[in-house]
Amino acid sequence: MTGALAACAGQGTAASGGTKHIRLSTWNIPTDITSYQSIADEFVAAHPGTSVAVEVTTGQFHQWFITRLAADLAPDVIRITPQQIGRYAANGSLVDISGSIPADYRKDYSDPFWAIGARGDGIYGVFQHTDNFITYYNREVMARIGVTPPERLEDAWTWSEFLDVAKEVKRVTGKYAFGYGWSAPETAYRWLPIVYQNGGSFLGEDGLTPSMDSDEAIEALAFGRKWYADGLATTGNIAKSGGGDVSRNLFLTGQIGMMLNNPESIMQLDTDMQDNWGTAPMIRNSGEASDLGGNALAVTKSSKHPELAAELVAMITSRSKMRQFCHDGNWLPARKSLDAADIGYAANTDTMQRFIDQGTTIPLAMVKAESGQYFSSLNAVFADYLDLCLLGQLSPKEASAQMMEAMRSVTAN
Repeated sequence: MTGALAACAGQGTAASGGTKHIRLSTWNIPTDITSYQSIADEFVAAHPGTSVAVEVTTGQFHQWFITRLAADLAPDVIRITPQQIGRYAANGSLVDISGSIPADYRKDYSDPFWAIGARGDGIYGVFQHTDNFITYYNREVMARIGVTPPERLEDAWTWSEFLDVAKEVKRVTGKYAFGYGWSAPETAYRWLPIVYQNGGSFLGEDGLTPSMDSDEAIEALAFGRKWYADGLATTGNIAKSGGGDVSRNLFLTGQIGMMLNNPESIMQLDTDMQDNWGTAPMIRNSGEASDLGGNALAVTKSSKHPELAAELVAMITSRSKMRQFCHDGNWLPARKSLDAADIGYAANTDTMQRFIDQGTTIPLAMVKAESGQYFSSLNAVFADYLDLCLLGQLSPKEASAQMMEAMRSVTAN
């Protein structure tokens, strides 16, 4: 339904005493809630006879969402991660919104970012903003070991170069060398870029067949095991360690001199470390890859006004509103025509541009795997066996074999 038609329909509804109510649910991030409400108010002004309420998604996402879907009380518009969207697109909980998304949106998205919501039979979400991992470093530590970190993507440290630097960093800190930016057990997938950097894959080209038994995947597991076997990373910082961003806390307290992490650390680093931190590209090996973070917006089957809800999604993900949202919330844009200068970040423009550039290394195959219908369950399996390998309780080959068996059980059922 076009904006004009929606407005006419809204006026008719209002005249007869009814208002079309739309509910949008988001994470409890105050700045984002304010941004969504501001855009929603503009939407309502352009669509008389409508209302938009911005609500907060609470508790464990899957339990919360499934309960509301079962009661037909899910919000009209849901903010959802790439790792969550596949399950609900596949089971009919999200509706096809392709009829309300302008055709020119597609050309402003990379293939990986568009694939998050696109399926063969329609569009079940539009990616709004992203984040990924790059390398943070302590400037004083780098000066003491005489290392100048790389600036360009093509000069990123390879695995062997990174480990060589890490050994020197550990000598200076007297503790550990680096940390990895997991924040909870459900974020185990953040380690998958390591697999893809080595030419491996989590799932096959069909997005369904487990493929963690390749030589490349096993080599990636062996690389991760080396972090802990050599004392370069602490066993308190593993996929399922929980407790928030452990690596950030280690970095802030000087127990590590590097971390592979996302943009969420920047504000605290600016406060607590001022000018004593810098960034370099994400590490690489035979290939490049980084974490797939961020959120999409989708319309649920509970919506009584799905076309109107889809129009709201289209408005929020328009270029101008995406720029506004990313500026206000310090997010990375999903659209490829937006750069750091366009966003006008309040600080750290160069670092934010580094993150935007790093986003171009996120592989399409990894996106399809993470946004697939079984990924939520597969990620739980991955977390279990990844940690057992990192801690040395299973060899990389043993972890691969047992992980594959568990993954096949998930996809078979």
